[in-house]
Amino acid sequence: MKKIDEMKRYWAVVWVSAALFASSCSAGGEGASAGEGSVEFDCSVSAFVGTRAETRELPAELIPDAGALSLSLSGTDGVVASYETLADYDQPLLAEGNYTASFTYGDPEAEGAGAACFSGEEAFTIVARKTVTEPVSVSLANSVFTLVFSDWFRKYYSEFTVNIRTDSGFRAGFVGSASSPLPQTVPQFVKAGTGLYMSGSATKTNGVEVAFPETLVGTTAARTWHTVTVDAGQVGQAGIVVSLDDTPVAVEEIPVELNPDA
Repeated sequence: MKKIDEMKRYWAVVWVSAALFASSCSAGGEGASAGEGSVEFDCSVSAFVGTRAETRELPAELIPDAGALSLSLSGTDGVVASYETLADYDQPLLAEGNYTASFTYGDPEAEGAGAACFSGEEAFTIVARKTVTEPVSVSLANSVFTLVFSDWFRKYYSEFTVNIRTDSGFRAGFVGSASSPLPQTVPQFVKAGTGLYMSGSATKTNGVEVAFPETLVGTTAARTWHTVTVDAGQVGQAGIVVSLDDTPVAVEEIPVELNPDA
């Protein structure tokens, strides 16, 4: 895994002026700033996502700059400050006490090829007349899947169309053929905890057309990169096998009747 200095980083620093700091110290804890302090965040955005067996790296173009993250600061009485982007951080003084910084990027309700959603959270304590530094790691919050077609499937079906649907109604269609193989699709980002349903159609190498009825193949998990593998069934099996990671699900194969009115 790459070291953290290879991740995109951004410093959001609250600076207390020298004059104000001197005034606070000389006042011995008295005055408006006597019980106030500040915080700076060493924020990194990770490109790495766990799978069931390993860690994979998201494409660089999907990783936001830390300065583009939204920031919310919360204390015991609720939100005390919020910023549309970390670059807008306006350096507030905070009363001493316990806080939580929440960083987000993207729309958690969106699904699709570019719908990566990131989040991270860090608890910290403000100390009077001091600036504390808090490291924050932000990573993928939703789920992502890649559709993979096995060699055996692509040899057994000369043309095929596969559709993946989520509980929210998002649909992604993938088309391939023997002359234009599609071994693996681009990552698709979906909500965590959503069901993935597969359906489609294909033409076998012998010219027979078949349909695959919509079948639930599994449920996604947060901060996880899933692999949906489409494979041809065993010899004598009328259907295919679709696996979410290492959990296979049999999908029946229905012959398509041509010209039923003929």
